[in-house]
Amino acid sequence: MTGNQRDITRIFLAVLFLGALIATSLWILRPFLGAAIWAVTIVAATWSLMLSIQNWLWAGGRWPWR
Repeated sequence: MTGNQRDITRIFLAVLFLGALIATSLWILRPFLGAAIWAVTIVAATWSLMLSIQNWLWAGGRWPWR
C-alpha cells in the first residue's frame, strides 16, 4: 500500500467514525430535543421581562449580596 492510499483510508475511516458518532448522539438526544426547543423559546420570549424585573428590583441588575 502506498502512503497516499493509506492517507485516503485513514481520512475515510475518520469521517465515517465521526459521522457515526454524531448520528448516535442525535439518536440518544432525540427524546429531549422537543423540550430543549421549548426551553429556548420561553427563555428568548421572556428575557427582556427578566431584565426589566432585575432593573426594577436591584437597581440595574446588581444583586444585593454582591
